[in-house]
Amino acid sequence: MRKIILILALLSNFAFAQYNLNYFIDKAMNNSPVVKDFGNLYLINNLQKKLDYAQNSAFQVYLSSNLLFSPYFNNGGVLFTPNPDPNAIGYDAAVTNGGLYSAQINFEKNIFNGGLLDALNEQRQIQGKSYENKSEVEKHDLKKQVTDQYLNTLQYLQLYHLSKSVEGNLNSQLKITGDLVKKGYAKASDYLQLKIEMKTQAIDMDQTWQNYKSGLAHLYSLCGIKDTQTVIIDTVNLSLVKPDESSNFLTQYRLDSLNAAAQQNVFETKYMPQVNLFFNAGLNAVELNGIDRKFGMSAGINFALPILDGNQRSITRQQTQLSEETLSDYKNYLAKNISVQRMDSENRIASLKKNLDDLNIQLADYEKLINLSESQLQQGNLSMIEYLTILRNYFDMQKNKITTEINYQLEISNYNYWNW
Repeated sequence: MRKIILILALLSNFAFAQYNLNYFIDKAMNNSPVVKDFGNLYLINNLQKKLDYAQNSAFQVYLSSNLLFSPYFNNGGVLFTPNPDPNAIGYDAAVTNGGLYSAQINFEKNIFNGGLLDALNEQRQIQGKSYENKSEVEKHDLKKQVTDQYLNTLQYLQLYHLSKSVEGNLNSQLKITGDLVKKGYAKASDYLQLKIEMKTQAIDMDQTWQNYKSGLAHLYSLCGIKDTQTVIIDTVNLSLVKPDESSNFLTQYRLDSLNAAAQQNVFETKYMPQVNLFFNAGLNAVELNGIDRKFGMSAGINFALPILDGNQRSITRQQTQLSEETLSDYKNYLAKNISVQRMDSENRIASLKKNLDDLNIQLADYEKLINLSESQLQQGNLSMIEYLTILRNYFDMQKNKITTEINYQLEISNYNYWNW
């Protein structure tokens, strides 16, 4: 009894564990390390804004200490002094001051560098938008990959259901033919042919099921799902997306161009006046005598303004201009390619739609023919070989329809991809 309950539970899970396309797309988005990487890079970029301010505008406080011994020989027994005897042997006092003994606390702050911070903030802002855009592009690509794999997997499932349906039809005919053989109204060879055809369908059904499981495993892998459960995925009916006037694929080139200009702006801030305030306090002495009275403080301003630097500004501007021209060339090339892809996809969609309409008309006629053939077969007016030929043709046409439907959905996925 427990075994029966367990089997029923497993069958229940198998029957109701169905997953749709959105489920797999959401899993892929949440598990993608590339998407997470761009998210982290965006956060790192925000932290870099704070780091830029800390490095270029915030107070810098630090401790410093120096200890330098510069002894003199033949100096009447005095080793360390800033005023050695003319006969003393050692470094020139003007170079060493006789030594250095210092321990200080230092304060520094850059002022008049708002231009640098503004340029850096602009660059970080553009970089943040770039990471956001790259993340969206990755999600768009991932959605396309998952959708295509989902549809290919769904094709195997539909082929499996078709084989199962044909097998059920043949099984019904086999029972009817078996009764007719017993009554002498049908040949034993007819029964055997049906039995062979059923075995062929069973083999085909098993193969398509294995293909479905393999496709599902690939789908799991693509979405980062650690699972081995065989579930039944839902059917899908994609809709055509209206094209955007400006393609999102071109956004990155615009951001890269802005980033190149922002980088140039950051470089050119070096030509602004550089003013640095400093203050220090502590010990600062050049000899040991009276060192306890050498504590003090100092403050001042450092100023710098570049005058000539070998024409670096002009050279970097030319480099930036060439980079922007290259980006513009790539952008125009991609824009043309997107236009071609859209038109080609539209033509393929129209062709596949027409093929589907023609197949539906043919299949409707074939279904009528099969109903007539079954009656003629039971009345002995149609041979088993003729009936099986009609059934195989119908089965092949159903396969063709499934393949065409999946290709139609795949082309819609492709069309929507380029219309982003």
